[in-house]
Amino acid sequence: MVRLRQNINLLMECQKRFGTKPWFDADRLNALITRLAYLDKDEIDLILDLTDRFHFLRLTDFNSKLISAFRKIPNNVLQTAPRILFAPLKSPYHREAKKVEKRRKRERITSDNLILTGPGKSSDFIFRLMQYDYPAKYTPYNQKTIICHEPQDIITNFVKNTLIVLWDDFVGSGDTAFTAIADMQKFLSDAGEETAEHNYAVVCMCAMQEGIDLLDFFQLKCYACDIYGRAISDDIRFTQEQRNIRIAYMKSAERKVVKKAVKNYSLGYHQSEALLSIMDKCPNNTFPFYWFPSQYNLDPVFYRWK
Repeated sequence: MVRLRQNINLLMECQKRFGTKPWFDADRLNALITRLAYLDKDEIDLILDLTDRFHFLRLTDFNSKLISAFRKIPNNVLQTAPRILFAPLKSPYHREAKKVEKRRKRERITSDNLILTGPGKSSDFIFRLMQYDYPAKYTPYNQKTIICHEPQDIITNFVKNTLIVLWDDFVGSGDTAFTAIADMQKFLSDAGEETAEHNYAVVCMCAMQEGIDLLDFFQLKCYACDIYGRAISDDIRFTQEQRNIRIAYMKSAERKVVKKAVKNYSLGYHQSEALLSIMDKCPNNTFPFYWFPSQYNLDPVFYRWK
């Protein structure tokens, strides 16, 4: 009876606290309450505070954020480039399917023979969305901007000092973006076109600061509308000792609700401590408490895929 009363009080508090959030609906609220029911008070207080700061992007947010991010590219970079090529941020090679990987090993296929073009990614959706609003929002560079639907289009249209703008929704740790650009450099090099870091610019709606820093370390530029730090470790409201305690509370919550996430996704992939869902696609950089399957078969608050 006491536990039931606590859950009712928690439900009422969450309805009042999160009722105006863009992510709020009955299903997400119920999923949150159900997961919170397994936690102690200090852990609940932490989750409520984090949920208060959760970022939820709706489809209606996309265009304005992409435009804002693109406009962060310095004008002199855009002006001096003889051509600007738009393409989705993804490797030109298909490394996705395990069957393909097994076949490569069995047939001793080298990296020189990787399969071109992979399955659809979030960057493909963002790329199509960007095209819908183009060219009205990207003046005055329309005349020298070329939309590249396929990797081969980049080779066809590349000239010296071309700027290749690669589009995506989110950059997390930066690993995927770095690999995609490295693959693109190899792909172009194999075709006789040499590129350097200054030939590339990543444009996305939002990014983790660690991802931007990683790309910057390799002299690659990432332009994002919204930039996020680690939600607990970078929270300046608390002392370092308090932040350490809050990290311990989160890890305890993970063990209680999403135990299998601890091995690879504790605090989010790469320990990113993200608080983000892009519609119903929650990056694995987000705390797994919100999205990882629970050992109790509980619904996620935000779906990884839906």
